[in-house]
Amino acid sequence: MNKFIENLNAYLSGKKIKNSYISLITGWDKSKVSRILNGEVEIKMADAEELASMLGKDIAFFLGDKAAILEEISSSEQFAFCAGHLEKEDKIIAERLLEMFRYYDALVDVEL
Repeated sequence: MNKFIENLNAYLSGKKIKNSYISLITGWDKSKVSRILNGEVEIKMADAEELASMLGKDIAFFLGDKAAILEEISSSEQFAFCAGHLEKEDKIIAERLLEMFRYYDALVDVEL
């Protein structure tokens, strides 16, 4: 899985994705994210698949050729923004919205 972590870090760096975002989308503790990305602990296959999926990729993408990852990073348009400082209430609302969107497909497909 070292190749997975190496390629994942290259992707995250190129896309300017922070560890806090990884923690948010996966629900993992920030220390777990940090230990995994720094190679301090071995990532489990299930965690690797979940993380790749949350980033809109499959695990094979991150196990493939690093040149392909760098090509995708350089060929895609990138932008960054600052959402500013969130108050406690804003964070609670954001967490609820994120949770809702995780299950959006299930909500849309419900037959009444």
